[in-house]
Order: sequence, then structure tokens, then C-alpha cells
Amino acid sequence: MANSEKVLGFRFDEDVLQKLDYLMRENAKEASRLGVKAKTRKDFFEDGIRELYMKEMKKGQDADVVDRISEFVNEEVESSIINLQKKIDEILFLTIKNDYGNRVLYRSPSILPPPKSVEQAIRIIVNEESGWDKALESYLRKEWKKMDDQISEGGDVF
Repeated sequence: MANSEKVLGFRFDEDVLQKLDYLMRENAKEASRLGVKAKTRKDFFEDGIRELYMKEMKKGQDADVVDRISEFVNEEVESSIINLQKKIDEILFLTIKNDYGNRVLYRSPSILPPPKSVEQAIRIIVNEESGWDKALESYLRKEWKKMDDQISEGGDVF
């Protein structure tokens, strides 16, 4: 037999075996629900030993190293959250600006005359081509492509 095929035998207390049976039943239910293969007893024991091994390895780590890594991760997360918040604020600003602009247009009959009926408005919305809409889409596609290229190159967009 190869080293990885060694056979070991152990006697376990009844409460440990009951816990293992419970874990196997729960895993079998979940595996059935997901359509995957359930874990075997061997899998549970190997997972347990791996967990215990990692727990022991963490005990032996220098606390200063763990603190420095934790601080580094916290700084990176904080930076990402700040950047995300800036983008969300920018989107909110543009959305509010767009909303106010729409209100001005829709509430100013001298600028944008209202349709004679709701049906006419729907026909205009659905069927009417707009030079402004086409120009805005064309411009935004070009700008979006530039931003996408800058992001791909690792640059900052704004």
C-alpha cells in the first residue's frame, strides 16, 4: 500500500459517533438537494484533521504578523469602500440631476409641448425616433469605451 492508503482503526465514544451520524445525515440531505455526492466518513475525518491542523498553525503565528496583515486588509477594504461610496454618490447626484431636468422639461409646455392624449404620448415614446437620443447614445458609447479601456489598463477613471 502507498502511504496515502494506510488503514487506521479507532474506537470512538458513542456521543462522537452520534455527532458523526448527524453530520452525515445533514450532509446527505444537502448533497441530495444540490445533486452532488455526499461526504463519506473518511471525508469528515480528513476535514476534521485539516481544521485542527489549521487551528494549531494559527496558534503558533506571531501576533504582530497577524495584526499587520489584519491592518493591511482593513486599509484595503476601507479604500475600496470609500471608492465605492464615491461612485454611489456620483450616481445619486446624476440621478437627482436627471430627475430635476426631466421635471423642468415635462412641466414647461413652452419648451416641450404636451401630447394631446396619453395614447399619443405612448406612440411618441415607443415609435418616435429622436436625434437627441441617438446623439446621446453615440456619445455615451464612445465615453463608456474610453472608461472601459482605462479600467482595463489599470488606470483611474475619474
